Amino acid sequence: MQKISNILSQDGRFGCPSSSVFPSRAGCAAVLGLVVFLFPLALCGEGSPGETENLVGNSSFEQTEAGGPLPMGWTVVRGSIVQLMADGGHTERRYLRMLDTDPKAGIFVESKRIPVRIGGKYTASAWMRTADNGKPGLYINFYDDLGTRIHDVSVRADGPTDGWVRVDVDAIAPLGASEVTASAYSYVGDRGTFDFDDVQLVVKGGRKVATIERVKPKNQISVDIGSRLELFVDRFMVDGLSGSANRVLHHPQPREVVLQLDRPWEGPFSGYFGLFHDGDKYRLYYRGWGDLKREAVACVAESSDGVHFTRPDVGLYSWDGSKKNNIVWMGAGTHNFTVMKDANPNAPDKYRYKALASAGPKNALVAFVSPDGYKWSKLREEPVITDGAFDSQNLAFWDPLRKSYVSFFRDFHNGVRDIKTCTSPDFIHWTQPQWLDYGETPHEHLYTNATLPYFRAPHIYLGFPCRFVPARKKVPSHKENGINDGVLMSSRDGVHFERWLEALVRPGPDPLVWTDRNNYIVWGLAQTSDTEMSIYWTEHYRYPTARVRRGLLRIDGFVSVGADRAGGELLTRPFTFSGKKLMVNYATSAVGSLRFELCDAAGEPCEGFSLKDSQLLFGDEIAHEVIWKDGSDVSSLAGKNVRLRVRLSDADIYSFRFAK
Repeated sequence: MQKISNILSQDGRFGCPSSSVFPSRAGCAAVLGLVVFLFPLALCGEGSPGETENLVGNSSFEQTEAGGPLPMGWTVVRGSIVQLMADGGHTERRYLRMLDTDPKAGIFVESKRIPVRIGGKYTASAWMRTADNGKPGLYINFYDDLGTRIHDVSVRADGPTDGWVRVDVDAIAPLGASEVTASAYSYVGDRGTFDFDDVQLVVKGGRKVATIERVKPKNQISVDIGSRLELFVDRFMVDGLSGSANRVLHHPQPREVVLQLDRPWEGPFSGYFGLFHDGDKYRLYYRGWGDLKREAVACVAESSDGVHFTRPDVGLYSWDGSKKNNIVWMGAGTHNFTVMKDANPNAPDKYRYKALASAGPKNALVAFVSPDGYKWSKLREEPVITDGAFDSQNLAFWDPLRKSYVSFFRDFHNGVRDIKTCTSPDFIHWTQPQWLDYGETPHEHLYTNATLPYFRAPHIYLGFPCRFVPARKKVPSHKENGINDGVLMSSRDGVHFERWLEALVRPGPDPLVWTDRNNYIVWGLAQTSDTEMSIYWTEHYRYPTARVRRGLLRIDGFVSVGADRAGGELLTRPFTFSGKKLMVNYATSAVGSLRFELCDAAGEPCEGFSLKDSQLLFGDEIAHEVIWKDGSDVSSLAGKNVRLRVRLSDADIYSFRFAK
């Protein structure tokens, strides 16, 4: 009886051909360690073919290529002396013969690749014959969707054989496989004549895979992104998606309460919070209002880390006979006194801090200024913005890219609370306001807007309106109607916004945030670590426990392009860039992965920067330098129209940019 050994390939001498096509001992071991993790594909619900149906075409080598000596449907991957014999095979006239005369090389002949069935049990068999001492082999090979062999099993026949002998080998198709083949081998170190015939490959069970479609270009309008950071909060950079890839909204993780509004001058009606970074600290301005029979006050709290806030003793205004408090303004405008630090380099230091507040007739907006953020005065008596309703938080900031002040404020539009915007060169003279355009979205009450340039990508405005649903009531004992949540919107021109219909901040399980005027997102973000940023919102409005809570998001982590384990693909619009390396903010699971491709405007891969050339990336990093087979330097493509193609599996990409 012929002795047969069924083994996993280890290296060129013991099962894995030693060639540029396949790994060395170390490489093969690495591949086998990762076999199930490379680009998993979707499982479909179709049944398995019959267990005895041979998947290998021309398995007995009877059909020949037109005008050639090789069998149809088979490829000589490596080795040169392969002959199709016709003097009688195992069952019919023809069979395949390998003449191996080189002890430092092997011969590898492979069947046509066919779609795999994930989880299916594959059985390969073949008849072999040799009069020499070599050990010819039969393999089952599994490939991912980029054509990389990710798993294989083999069986060998010990020569010399007693005529034709049959060998069999089994394998389970791993996750990540896309195609399967059977192949015949003469191994490195073997010398002799080796015959093969009647190769079979059958499968039992498993499910077909749905291959990831390569996205075809549509948008041909190129943009210059230079070295700026690009996010996926809008569709601007996204030309197409395939497979399970989609834009995903991420919700902040609730953390601790950072400010309990329990001072006598604060209380249950406190609101309209605004936060900004100021030197070595954060400043948080807000309305304090504990008793509706008394006037509200404007207050400030400060923090060195964005987590622990304290109230400075400003000592300017008396409350119940004491100036030991954090009140910075009393009088007209305290209802919505909204402060910013002016980033305009030409602004005089005595006007370094500015505010808008409803201190004019019909709540019109009056401009306030301060040298230190504590001592305030009116820039002028007359209002600066008059066309609006203003009974909300109305804000303004300096846009360094547009080189103008930009304001967003409340007005009513078609029966709902809505947002207007205008600009100014000097904080006094403002353009005629215009409504924000949200495209095809429902008319919903947007109570606040909390709009600002994103600090890592100031060409993108992010807005965090509080969405008010006045007709709903969740807590029967609560007097007022209405519930709120926080939403996300973004813009690249300050007028046309893409607004997510799903909430960014949901109320959560606490019943006291299911009452009116809660979940107002604070105007401002704080980077509180190298990898995270903090976002804040209000809770328990109208209750003695009124407070501000902090939430956490990863840096750039509002929206990603993500795919489940089935996999998907992103293709960007064409763009030009400056720089020499591509940096990405990404995250995967332990089995997830990403690959990257720089392609031309037509979607064809640039030489050396294809998906197949790309490093297989897995992990979780805010700034990773993408590497291809020849390195990370992309400067040869700088200034040219290119696109970025990303293949994802159980992974997310949050942002990208090109760096020097």
